[in-house]
Amino acid sequence: MGFAYSKARDITLAEDLSQEILLALSGALRRHETIADLDGYVYTICCYTWSNFVRANKKYWRTGNLDALSELRGDTDIASDAEHADALGRLRREIARLSKLHREITLMFYFENVSGAAIAQKLGLPHSTVRWHLGEIRKKLKVGIEMAENLSYTPGKLREGLDGFTLPEHGLAGIGKDRLVDNIILACYGKPLTIEDISRTLGVAAAYLEYHIDELVYMDYLKIVEKNKYQTTFFIPRARHEVLASVYQHGALPPYAERVYAAFVERYERIRAIGFLGSDQDRDFVLWSLMLLTLNRLYYRSLTDVLERSGSRLAHDFYPHRKDGSQHWVCASLVEDDWFDTQTEFTPDEIAVYRRSAMGGVWQNGTDIGGGNRAFSVQLNGRAQIFADYKMEFVDLADIARIAEIIRSGETPNEHDKLIIASQVERGYVAVDNGVPHMLIPYFSVDEKRELNVILDEIADELGETTFTPYIEEWGRIFEPELPAFLSGDERQYNKIANFTAPVHTAMYLLEDNGLLRSPTDDEVKRLATVVWCEETGQQTPQ
Repeated sequence: MGFAYSKARDITLAEDLSQEILLALSGALRRHETIADLDGYVYTICCYTWSNFVRANKKYWRTGNLDALSELRGDTDIASDAEHADALGRLRREIARLSKLHREITLMFYFENVSGAAIAQKLGLPHSTVRWHLGEIRKKLKVGIEMAENLSYTPGKLREGLDGFTLPEHGLAGIGKDRLVDNIILACYGKPLTIEDISRTLGVAAAYLEYHIDELVYMDYLKIVEKNKYQTTFFIPRARHEVLASVYQHGALPPYAERVYAAFVERYERIRAIGFLGSDQDRDFVLWSLMLLTLNRLYYRSLTDVLERSGSRLAHDFYPHRKDGSQHWVCASLVEDDWFDTQTEFTPDEIAVYRRSAMGGVWQNGTDIGGGNRAFSVQLNGRAQIFADYKMEFVDLADIARIAEIIRSGETPNEHDKLIIASQVERGYVAVDNGVPHMLIPYFSVDEKRELNVILDEIADELGETTFTPYIEEWGRIFEPELPAFLSGDERQYNKIANFTAPVHTAMYLLEDNGLLRSPTDDEVKRLATVVWCEETGQQTPQ
């Protein structure tokens, strides 16, 4: 009625027109079980009925709406016209979903009247191959036009994550940052799909998918199977997997964490006596950093042990080699915030423990600082930083090394030195007292790191270099049934024993929760669990 009145501008005519529309609709709809775009179909019927209504009644009207002149149509069957328009709409959509080659052939053959032989010559293909493609195109278009629209797909979102390193040019190809990339990955997770399948599933024209798919294949995040289908290559954890891992870690790690803590407390005065910069800081604050080194070391030695015992090649070539030169595992996970409101598998206490276990990874960095030396840093991006909404950044090692040189030599900072000191004061790594800088994080020179290594080696010998082997193997037995069969052997092995087993965050925060390590102050949060040391160039860092 609203449509009719907007056209007729007369209530009596609008009532007559709305009845005509209803009659036309009732006849047209009875001939179809499903209509892809019902709103568009009804609107088309309305327009065609109005056109016929104007033609039938204009001779009785003294004046006519000029807008109606452009809508006048010849004698046509309204339902047939609507069906034709709907079929054309479907055809356009299905052509847009074809692969690039099939789109080119379709446009040339059907819309530009280019012969099959000319298409073959233009594309450098045998004529018989073009004929085969035309047959495949007809099948795909027929199936697509007759298929109901996919209204069941719910777009998802991935949380970016990796283990290893990437390069700026390709990064993670948009995973976790580009929703279209995320949903290509999710659509191809498990069942392989052609580009037409992906287009239809996501409701996105193939032309918008091709670049992303090529990039994902190049980075080995998608693989090509059955000649023209794509399948995701990496495991995508759900929220329940992360909670499951948290429950296991909090149950299994306390004895390990307490043994490491006891070994460091017993030797702390020897460590402090080394005289490294930052040794005047509070004992618990220093332990946050130094225990991080040993936990990391023992974990990776244990992980290598588990891989060697299983006969995996990952024991000596751990990270996948990507075509861009980077080496990393993809650790993206599905964002499922609503899952927590409906899940019944875990208790409220277990969910609360998981939420307290927020982590952003262990960050490691290294750079040449001159004099034949390199500086290294390890930082823990854990719940202290995350809950304080602090954005972690890599330590600027060149600046920290220069400030350490100034502190040790007692020289007066020049104007450039004052700028870098001010920058590190802002980041929380340095303080200035009466114009004299002081280091607020543990910083070890080459000789001091050698002394520290003696003590760290002693602790590792006491605890056992492979102390975490049983912890890792038990988790592998628990988690193996969760892994999909379509993953490669290496991908399964990595996710079974490495993706969820790193103990550093949980072990450190268990010590805090159990009262062995004091909680950091607001001032300490920025620099908590950050340590910098120097080594001679070419020397292998134990981390």
